[in-house]
This record gives sequence, C-alpha cells and structure tokens, in this order.
Amino acid sequence: MTNVHALQKIFPAGFDNGYGSLKLLVDGFDVVRVPSYISTADMEDVPGRVVFNGTAYTVGESAFRAGDHFERNTDSNENKVKNALTTLLGALAHLPHRKAWHLKLVVSLHDVALAKDLTQVLNGEYHAVLAGKPAEIKVEVLKVVPEGMGALFGQALPKKLTVIDFGNGTTLYSRYTQGKREVHTPYPVGVEVLIDEIAQKMKHLNGGKLGDPSKVRFCLENGHTRYSRDIDIKDVYMACFKDWYEKYLKKVVGMALDAKHQGDEIWAIGGGCLLPGFRKLLEKNGFKVLDNPVEANAAGLLEMAKAIVNKNA
Repeated sequence: MTNVHALQKIFPAGFDNGYGSLKLLVDGFDVVRVPSYISTADMEDVPGRVVFNGTAYTVGESAFRAGDHFERNTDSNENKVKNALTTLLGALAHLPHRKAWHLKLVVSLHDVALAKDLTQVLNGEYHAVLAGKPAEIKVEVLKVVPEGMGALFGQALPKKLTVIDFGNGTTLYSRYTQGKREVHTPYPVGVEVLIDEIAQKMKHLNGGKLGDPSKVRFCLENGHTRYSRDIDIKDVYMACFKDWYEKYLKKVVGMALDAKHQGDEIWAIGGGCLLPGFRKLLEKNGFKVLDNPVEANAAGLLEMAKAIVNKNA
C-alpha cells in the first residue's frame, strides 16, 4: 500500500460489483475482494459493517459467517444495479477509516444497457457510519464499461484476441481486433450453476440434507474440495464439473477454439479459472490464463479511472 496523505479526499477507483464477489480497488489501497453477501443481522463494528439511511447491514465475509440469513448478488439479475451503492459502502467499510471519501469510479457491468441506471444508483453524496466511524462519501461515476474490459486495459493486446470471462453468474465471450471490440455476448450460466448442482448432489455426504452453496463456494474459491472438517466433495465436484462443462461451457470454449484456428490468441479471466483442475484444462487447450484472473478486471478499471482523472486535470 502506498502512503496516502491524511487529508486526501479524491481517489480514483475501480469497482467490479460481481454476482459472486465484489472487487473494489481504490488508488493507494489494497484491493477489497469479498463475497457479494449482505446481512442485516446484528453485529459489532466488523469490516463491512455500514449504518446508512437508518439501516444497519454488513457486506462480505462476516455476512456469511453470521449465519444463513443474507442476500446475495447472485440471487437476482437486478442485484448488480439495485445493490451497487449498498455493496460499495460495504466495501469501503473494509478499508482504513477516513472522514471523507470522494471516489471517482470506473465501474464494470455485464450489460452496459443498464449503465444509466447504475450511474443513478451510485452518483451522489452520502453520510454513513463505516465499521463504527462516521464518514462523508461522494461518488462520481466516470464511466461504465462491459465486464472484462478492465482486464485488457494497459495490456499489450495481440492483433486478434478472444477472451472468455468465467464469472459467477455469467460467462462472457468477447472478440477484439486491434483492441476494438467486435463481439460481447453474456451467457447466463456461470460458476453458480455448478455450485448449486454440487449442493443438490452432495446429500448422501451431508446426512441427507442439501449442501450450503455458500460453503461449497468458499472451499472451491480456496482451491480445494473440503466442504467441512468431515466432508470432502471431490467426487461430487468432479462429476458435476464434467456435466456443467459439457452442458454449458463446451459450446463457448469451442467458439474460442474456432477463433484460435482463425488466428486469435485466446485468453481466460474470471474467478472460474481458479476452480480446482480448470486452469490446467484451459491451458492444455491453448488459453492464456491472466495473472490474478479474479482481480484483473478491477485493476484495469482503476487504471482507466486514473487515466480519465489525469486527462481531465
């Protein structure tokens, strides 16, 4: 983390309000990457705790740790827009406290047709209590870009490029020629479909009960299949992964391999790349899996924000 002046208020930032996890990268601070969960349960002033407009809630890991009652971005297609201010304030409540934040944001969205709605939800000046301490927050959206574009910003791009973003709620297929986007197709199937399938199929391991999708997600995100101290879901994961790949991903991956045949480089980003065994499969098929595929988009969004701020200055 760089040294940030105590009186500094204006910060360029990149915000990726994902279905599965949100990523906020504010200039000068470490990235905040937490599950897109919102809980209204009573809690102490933990990271992610917010009091705003007379309502108290918690965003992120603590929402999951507190019990079963939390809302998830992935529960509804509208949540990426509807919950955006809620999750942004929750993300800020994970950072070292400041009395004032003026965020100049570049935000990514799976459907840029909703950019105007998202901007309206986020833009404004707010008074909130973040992790127990009051703060004045001003949010100014500089730009809304299609999901995954941040990961390409500032990269030396090949002349012809195809990118698949393996996200939690969507799988995005994009093609570029000389840095110009030609195709951007979101498929409404992502890792969440796999997680739900595993939760359904693991009953025999879990005393006849459905698995908890949040616990399945937690272990897979950490690169293993230990659902709990007593339960390893490796066999269920392997069987469900195979079905999920055949049913949903094979077509999209096949399109990328066709593009490779036409001379494109093929890149992969998104949290799905980190599923146990998946990276190896992608690389075997000729994909370049970007470094830090989960946070690559947010890092690029921050760089875009900095470029816009510098240009306007």
